[in-house]
Amino acid sequence: MLTRIVLLLATVAGVAYFLKIVSTRLGGLRAAKERNLPFDNIPKRLWVVFCEVMLQTRVVRERPLAGILHALVMWGFFAFAWVSIQHFRHGFAGLDHAAPDASLYGWFAALWAAAVLVGILGLSYRRFVVRPKTLGEHVSKTSGVVAALIVVLMVSYLAGWSWLDAPGAAWKVNWWVHTAALLGMLWVIPRSKHLHLVLGPVAIFFRADITSSVRALREDDDDDFGMLAFSDLSQKDILDVNSCVECGRCADNCPANIVGGTLNPKEIVLQMQRGLLAGGEAIAGTAGEVEAGRAWVSEADLFQCLSCGACEQVCPLGIEHVGMKILDLRRGLVSEGRTHNDNLTGMFTTMERSPHNAWGISQDIRRKFVEAEELPVFDGEQEWLLWLGCGCSYDPHGQRVARSMKRILNAAGVSWGVLKRETCCGEPARRAGNEYLYMELSQKVVEAFGSSSVKKIVTADPHCTRMFDLDYRQDESFAELGIEVVHHTELLDRLLPALDLTPSLERLTLHDPCYLARGRGVTEQPRAVLRAIGADVAEMKHHGKQTFCCGAGGAQLYIADDKEELPGGRVNHKRFAEVEAVGVDTVATACPYCPIMLKDAANQAGREDVKVVDVAELVAARLPEESPGG
Repeated sequence: MLTRIVLLLATVAGVAYFLKIVSTRLGGLRAAKERNLPFDNIPKRLWVVFCEVMLQTRVVRERPLAGILHALVMWGFFAFAWVSIQHFRHGFAGLDHAAPDASLYGWFAALWAAAVLVGILGLSYRRFVVRPKTLGEHVSKTSGVVAALIVVLMVSYLAGWSWLDAPGAAWKVNWWVHTAALLGMLWVIPRSKHLHLVLGPVAIFFRADITSSVRALREDDDDDFGMLAFSDLSQKDILDVNSCVECGRCADNCPANIVGGTLNPKEIVLQMQRGLLAGGEAIAGTAGEVEAGRAWVSEADLFQCLSCGACEQVCPLGIEHVGMKILDLRRGLVSEGRTHNDNLTGMFTTMERSPHNAWGISQDIRRKFVEAEELPVFDGEQEWLLWLGCGCSYDPHGQRVARSMKRILNAAGVSWGVLKRETCCGEPARRAGNEYLYMELSQKVVEAFGSSSVKKIVTADPHCTRMFDLDYRQDESFAELGIEVVHHTELLDRLLPALDLTPSLERLTLHDPCYLARGRGVTEQPRAVLRAIGADVAEMKHHGKQTFCCGAGGAQLYIADDKEELPGGRVNHKRFAEVEAVGVDTVATACPYCPIMLKDAANQAGREDVKVVDVAELVAARLPEESPGG
């Protein structure tokens, strides 16, 4: 009877403490102003949870050795679920009634106990002896405690199953040791990173398929100027900051961090966690404010972000760092006038003035280009609006892409046109945090779409594609127009049957733009188009959704300090080194900004012989020669 009472009291106390701490850490969920936990497409979300939690696919993919060790521990605990139930059943039924376990499941669990020991000892060696930089400088005490408890659990199970006779005295002592280790987990987990065991599957379930977007400001809240204080955290943010397992995969894959910048996506999330648990107020501020304890996240770190989404792509816990945190924190700082970046201020000033683009180039350049190339003006009768965007309007290479699209669309018999006048869609302004300027510019664009009866948009700029297909749909006036938006590689893939192409074997590599591969989830269509023209695509080390940024995203093309030399060099130079590694002289891409960055890197490397071309240019080159006047 005493055994049952002690076991009951210990179990109730452990469970009560666990629930109390978890409730405290997640208390903000109920009061969150932004209730943004999506319940769409539940079957797909459950499948993702199954793959990433039960099968550990993302964990193993990003770090195979450490991932397999982690998977052994995770799978072992799944196998031990029934063992733990049986363990407590013995306690409440009476230890004197216990009998030796001769079942097949006992053997099965014993094998997993050995596997778990291999996994946890391997992970402990990595964390406490090897100590990779991305795990952090400080040794996690709770990690050591949890590792020790897991070792005790596995050893005590093996001892009770094979070496000790039930229900002898030694067996009973061993049973209590196992029980203490099990219940000890309830006291350690909620106050440590190991809370991810509980919250991780939930965060993964609610994660978006693509890089997270900046949320829409709350229409019913006149004081919503972006993320300023911890009280502004959304429900998903609260889940995320409490789910971080501190693995550092995000930092390992962050281009800004790789080249030696101070931005560390892991520390952004952990600082938000620390501030939230400490009852902090302001989230972001200057480095001085962070050091003085008046803020938790440095402004300088936030404005190094390329918004490429690499951190989110590799995160095994479904944490959304980019749009939902970093970019929203930028917006909060800009709205309060608390930024100290001259380049940022200069970009905003340029975009606020006519002709309202970050390039500061006159609309006459675009007008003359449209007239000289005789691009048809959209009048509402054509099927497709070809949105040029700033890149294809003002950049010479972008203009060549527009010419190529003209040839392709005409060859496919597509009815299309361009707007007589375009205003920047506001992408650089919103990514840099100027919501007011973005809303001002986007309103002009939406009005132009409505007055022109636009129903389908194709653009060669994935930044514009994402803006129209995600950011703009937060505006009810745009959403009501019901406009279909596609990237030009998606449309080219559709048009292949209608094109009379002459394939020509050419070995090249494809640089996947971040905003297309991760920001839109499009990786196969550009490759299908390249295969159709006879290209032999040699993949770089980072390709597809694991692509490496060119360095232009997150408004960095306009706000980065070109005079600053980081220890690891420049992001575009890192990417071009991968081009050189595959040994090709042609790089295909599908964004007007990537060629700017890659050509600069090629010139710096003395490789002017390497061609950087758009997929559309390659397709147009395989079309029959145009007849005079065509």
